[in-house]
Amino acid sequence: MTVSVKVMGSLGEPATLNVYPYGPAFFKYQCMRYDMVNEVAEEDSGSDSEDLSDADIELDLKYIKSLESKDWKDQDHYRVLGLPNLRVESSVKDIKKAYKFMVLKCHPDKASQGNTKVDEEAFTCIQKAYEQLCTVEGKRAYDSIDPEFDDDTPNITEHNKQNFYDIFGKVMDTNAQWSMQKNVPKLGTESDSIDKVNDFYNFWYDFKSWREYSYLDEEEREKAECKEERRYIDKLNKQERLRRKKEEMTRMHELVNRCYACDPRIKAFNEERKRRKVEAKLAKQEAYKKELEAAKLQKEENERIAKEQEAQRVQEAKEKAEIEKKERQKQNKLLKQERKKLRENVKSHNYFNTNEDNIVKSMENLDLLLLSLTIDDMKNLNSVSEDTENFTILYQNQLNSNLAAQENKTKENLMKAKQSQDVHKEQTSNADKFTTPDIALLVKAVKSFPPGTVNRWNTIADYMNLHSALCKTYESKDIITKVKKLQSKEGDDLKTKINKQAYENFEKSQKQRIDEVVHTGGLSSRDTVNTCLAPDLGAPDEVKKRKQAAAWGADEQKLLEEALKKFPQAALGSARWESIAEHVGTKTKKECMRRYKELVEQIKAKKAKA
Repeated sequence: MTVSVKVMGSLGEPATLNVYPYGPAFFKYQCMRYDMVNEVAEEDSGSDSEDLSDADIELDLKYIKSLESKDWKDQDHYRVLGLPNLRVESSVKDIKKAYKFMVLKCHPDKASQGNTKVDEEAFTCIQKAYEQLCTVEGKRAYDSIDPEFDDDTPNITEHNKQNFYDIFGKVMDTNAQWSMQKNVPKLGTESDSIDKVNDFYNFWYDFKSWREYSYLDEEEREKAECKEERRYIDKLNKQERLRRKKEEMTRMHELVNRCYACDPRIKAFNEERKRRKVEAKLAKQEAYKKELEAAKLQKEENERIAKEQEAQRVQEAKEKAEIEKKERQKQNKLLKQERKKLRENVKSHNYFNTNEDNIVKSMENLDLLLLSLTIDDMKNLNSVSEDTENFTILYQNQLNSNLAAQENKTKENLMKAKQSQDVHKEQTSNADKFTTPDIALLVKAVKSFPPGTVNRWNTIADYMNLHSALCKTYESKDIITKVKKLQSKEGDDLKTKINKQAYENFEKSQKQRIDEVVHTGGLSSRDTVNTCLAPDLGAPDEVKKRKQAAAWGADEQKLLEEALKKFPQAALGSARWESIAEHVGTKTKKECMRRYKELVEQIKAKKAKA
């Protein structure tokens, strides 16, 4: 039997058409397939929160259309489902309702009016997001690595200590979502008791977190070809989860440590404990130490109040300066506009100049006039610029007045400069206030503090003020001027004269002493006085004992230092040294003052050599 076949035409290329399920039946199937556990269902049914409305779901169409199914794991599932704000706080009912809304709006086969059509890749991402978030395990896995969650912990800084409750309160409340236990204690306030604070930190140091990192598994168990490979993948994933879990616990421990370090309540409790110990110790000491402590506290309080007042004053000055600056900028802007307008008006009148050779001079006069005129004067001139005659008269009057004022000002400046030169000459003639003994003392000081000494000229000035017989007040600039003068030729002659006079005074004093020895039968007047005052101290042993009695012992030195701190100059005034001598006990008022001067000179000498 023969069958004849006649070719009627050719078939086209085979095409693949993806058909996606859609409709209420499919949605119910998805809910049954990815149903939550009983406890979550009960939690949703008993929740007091309001149901999610369609208006609360944010449809980010631009973001959804930019998605690719192969990168679904790196996408923000909450943003895909339209819940970018609720995130971890969203319930099962919210997830289901958001998914239903997105399916109705974004199905690729849906093209009716009022619906938004997306491509198949984006719709696949919506399904993946729902599959991840509709189960307890999946939602917890994604919430654990939520990209919107901030894992950073505040550092231990002064700013964080001052704003402790605002900064750490938010951080601790955010991290409380990982707690397995309910009723997580709050950070509290500064008025909390020490027991409540201790309960807070005990909870957080024993914090138990449900956070886990299965979502970040790099090896997919379903791709394994055999049981051994699946076990190996499970082992690798378990190790990586444990590592991340340890890092998370380390982060939480570091967060609690930093919170504890910045907590002002802990610091207050520690200070209170120390204060009680100090008070118990101070109770056994003398009464004057209590008074000193009270004075110290009062001083610190005054300093704190002064700092606050100074800070407030600086802030007020800053605000005032800012207001003045804005007002000044505004005025400058207006002034600049008026100047520009006036310059254009004068230019339009050819600078009121008939001779082209003098136009440059006229332009210079205009610039000087613009610098001296006020904004009201310029407005007045600009207002009559249309009237040529009045504008010319007003401009020439202003220009003549300005030129006359500039000429008078120049004359006054010349007169002031001449007077200043005369005063300077008069001061220069009377500037040399160094006497002959002070010049000799200056020469000695310059040798004692050679070049290279730290703060040399101020040190020499202090040395002169301390040892000057006339108690003059010298400054570093006076010292520098006099030293330069002494280094000149005139200074060499002056130093020669001073040395000669010093030698003559020495010879004269020696001659007087010799005459006294001759007339008193072998003893000078000074030796006679010393003998009359202390006739029994002529022997070397007695002199040695006397020197030992005048020396300061270690205990006396310590008592002197305590007295100097205990009796300040500002509090006692002239009665200070009597109190110091009474505290030392074994030394007089003059001996204490002399010892204090010796210590000051020793300290200055050490600083000069350093």
